[in-house]
Amino acid sequence: MPQYVAIAVATAFALVAFLPLAGRSVLRPLLWLTLIACTAVGFIVRDGTQVVLDLLRPYFDMAADPSGAVVSTLIAAAVGELLKATPALIAISLGSADDVTGLAFGAAAGAAFGAFVRWPLLAFPIAMIMSGSSLTSPFFAGVAIFGGFFWILAHVVTTAYVGRAGVSGGLGRALFFAVFIQFVLGLAERMRVVASIPTGVVVTAVISVAMFSYLWSLRSRALAAAES
Repeated sequence: MPQYVAIAVATAFALVAFLPLAGRSVLRPLLWLTLIACTAVGFIVRDGTQVVLDLLRPYFDMAADPSGAVVSTLIAAAVGELLKATPALIAISLGSADDVTGLAFGAAAGAAFGAFVRWPLLAFPIAMIMSGSSLTSPFFAGVAIFGGFFWILAHVVTTAYVGRAGVSGGLGRALFFAVFIQFVLGLAERMRVVASIPTGVVVTAVISVAMFSYLWSLRSRALAAAES
């Protein structure tokens, strides 16, 4: 039961995160095909990342060596961002698209990927709350669940940023920036709690909300320019 609840929660988080940026593009069947494709990309990213880490294992102790943790986080960020952006960029290339459309397709790709990857991590705190377990406090379990929204939102905004660049230009720089942001968030999540503060959640919330606000302003200006 907790797994099904976690899937429902992750799906709801993904919809809340990407629908405002998608706007009228939700009426495009190709956007939903992109969303479905990026759910499947989750499997590829998980296995592909593990293959790369296995190849590098002789050179880095991923469990104990701090440099190994940094390398594994960077690889996960790069593989994840590059692969989840691919379906959105392909969809954009198949038809006429403007900045708003590119942003919408990127947001859909990030939402699907984020929900797929995050729901297993939501299952544990949900199970703790549902069972009334004393292993963790309701507060920290709630933070872990609600923090999942910002984690999914972070995937939405980074890939939306890349999708927009796929139309407006600067795709290489946008991909580099998106990978860097995901790398920083990955490191923050590894810290989890510092001085009783859920550091990963706070950092992810600040960065994802800031990027969402920036993309929202770009989208609003593009729509206003199109109507004038």
